[in-house]
Amino acid sequence: MGASFAHVCRRAPEEINRTSYIDIKRKAMMWRRKALAPLCMLIILSLSTSANTLVHLGPLGSPEAAGLVSQDTLEPSSVSVDGTIVDNYANFSYTMLYDNADSDTDREVSWLFGLQSGLRLSNMCIALHDRVYWGRVAIEQEAIDTYNESVALNETAVLVTRQAGGYQVDLNVRNNTEAVLTVFIEGLLTRSSGRYDLELPISKQAPIEAAFDLDISIVSHYGDIIGYLVHGISGFSATPVTHGLRIEYEDMNTVIPSELAIQYATERQTGGSQLLTYNNGSENFFVYLLAPTITEIDDVKRRQFVFVVDTSGSMGGTPMEQAKIAFSAMVDDMQQDDLFNVIEFDDDVQPLWVEPHQASTTAKTEAKSWINGLTADGSTNFYGAVVDGLDMFTSGDSTKVMLVLSDGQPTSGYSTDPDTILSAAAEANDLGVSVSTVAFGSGADEGLMANLAAENNGFFAIIEPFEDAATRLMDFYRLFSTPIADSYDIEFTGASEVNSLQPLGDSPFFNGTEVVVTGCYEESISISTSIDYSTGPEQYTNSHGTGDTDKPHIERLWAQQKISCLLKQVSLEGLTPQLKSDITDLAMSYGLVVEGYTALILTAYEVTDDGEPAPTTGSTYTTTTTTTATTTTTATTAPADFAPALLLSFVPAIIIGAFIVIAILALKWKR
Repeated sequence: MGASFAHVCRRAPEEINRTSYIDIKRKAMMWRRKALAPLCMLIILSLSTSANTLVHLGPLGSPEAAGLVSQDTLEPSSVSVDGTIVDNYANFSYTMLYDNADSDTDREVSWLFGLQSGLRLSNMCIALHDRVYWGRVAIEQEAIDTYNESVALNETAVLVTRQAGGYQVDLNVRNNTEAVLTVFIEGLLTRSSGRYDLELPISKQAPIEAAFDLDISIVSHYGDIIGYLVHGISGFSATPVTHGLRIEYEDMNTVIPSELAIQYATERQTGGSQLLTYNNGSENFFVYLLAPTITEIDDVKRRQFVFVVDTSGSMGGTPMEQAKIAFSAMVDDMQQDDLFNVIEFDDDVQPLWVEPHQASTTAKTEAKSWINGLTADGSTNFYGAVVDGLDMFTSGDSTKVMLVLSDGQPTSGYSTDPDTILSAAAEANDLGVSVSTVAFGSGADEGLMANLAAENNGFFAIIEPFEDAATRLMDFYRLFSTPIADSYDIEFTGASEVNSLQPLGDSPFFNGTEVVVTGCYEESISISTSIDYSTGPEQYTNSHGTGDTDKPHIERLWAQQKISCLLKQVSLEGLTPQLKSDITDLAMSYGLVVEGYTALILTAYEVTDDGEPAPTTGSTYTTTTTTTATTTTTATTAPADFAPALLLSFVPAIIIGAFIVIAILALKWKR
């Protein structure tokens, strides 16, 4: 879609100006002054006890001394998270201070910035020497080449690429430089199980110890905030603001928790729909949110589950243990009126029972015992598992859901051909079962499993090897574990384009979640939705003329979901030149980082007299280099005729000298 304004830089440079640079510098100075007094006291106490410390060092050349290794890594000395959530649209930033002022060499760091579904990294900037440099989107390989060229020149640069599980951020900080990196994140939070979650995963890979502050405001115009929870920190403050609340936290030195998150719920717990629009001067965009009624468990449709788990040899070890934990928890979650069965498959297909059982306490106990006794062995009869699983369902007034987990390719059974398997599943699914699939690890046939879910009104998910699979499986299960309607139907009038990652009809509707649809329309749009709840039918109608002009994030949400739908099409049909062009063009136009297509690159070189970056010179590399310098201290054994007393006499001097160096560095840090 052609827009009338540029989209490459989603954040205008004036959003980060000298004032914000001074603010972060002032905050860093405050933390440093607070930390200086205890540091000086530590030096004095250490000098006064150096004689006792010698007892614990052991003789030079001992295994204890030889094993000393220090990592010359550059970590942020302060981290700040600031932003807002307005009507569930999150817009926030991480600001990190990297101090390389006392080093004569450039320093490089790398981390994986995991973000939840619906959020994206929209831009970044670096403040250096009172000047702000902004990122730009480029073709992925070109961005990688530019970054590696910057590293070769010992210049400050940042590269952001999309990876499985998040964004890979590579940062190189020039020698004798203090850099302030700000990463901007935005996106829509959707309700799951009645609540909204905002994950703040700055330290997912490894703990970060730094000065840390958090300032997030939550504003809701269509329902009061009735409850909230902050995971990972205590001692925060929560104060009322207009239509919401503000959560603040500050600590001058803390280990930033890896599971930092904010959860909240609003009064909007009844069924309803919301239509948001935006006009950019030439086109109308919309986002349609459909939120089902939050019901008591007694109002939930009767459920019939069949859980199908791959027990082939590749599932051995951790994957199998995590699958056991998750599937046992799913069995525990069922209500007494539910029907269920469990199937395990390798080269053979083995159900727990010949027919589904009611979820009584006895049946649950038997099922969990059977699940915990499963072992991994054999090949993968995917065809037999899917067909036998669908044949296990019985007719009747219940919502029918099958969950299939596999970590491999079909290698045995009647057929291993994906098209044959999909055709057989369609023929066997005469009761309208919603089939959801989980690809466990990179070895699974993602195309087959995604198509199986798409063609049978189900959900599809990929769980990477490094993830907590048991937790992810349970989160995925909750998407479809509480159906409150057999089906729903959405009709669009006036829309020229509709994008949805979920089926929009003839599929179960689940408790406490939201359906998100984006698209474009000409002059006006009308949306009619009907849902046959277990408590009776309901209808919602929304309409709008020319789009509003004060919600530019609606267009960005459209672009983000449009690319997600195109990527889903790639997974189902394979990559074509047209799909590749469509994804790349859209990502470049809207500043989106898409794995395998685009990346975000920032370079901070010396500028010319007219303020433009100076031309780049130097070698170009074809791969990202993210090595970290390592300094290893190795002690050698003294000759036998060297007097131990003389050797020990040097140790206090070495210790005192080291503390003097620390004191000097601390004073520089203060400046």
